Amino acid sequence: MDGEEIRKRMLDHYGIRVELEMTEYVARRLGEAGAALRELPVMGGEARTGMPIRKMIDLAHFQQAVS
Repeated sequence: MDGEEIRKRMLDHYGIRVELEMTEYVARRLGEAGAALRELPVMGGEARTGMPIRKMIDLAHFQQAVS
């Protein structure tokens, strides 16, 4: 999955705009996700207001949304 797809899914499913660094972090963590990793902290901007936001993303739900 490429960075553009990650950014689109974060915006569509969670309402978070993420920058390049966060996109790379999410891609790296998805690649190394083991059984112990269930949630992923994501920081970005809230889509409507632009206010900074930090949210815990459920990896199982995110991977289903990506598939």
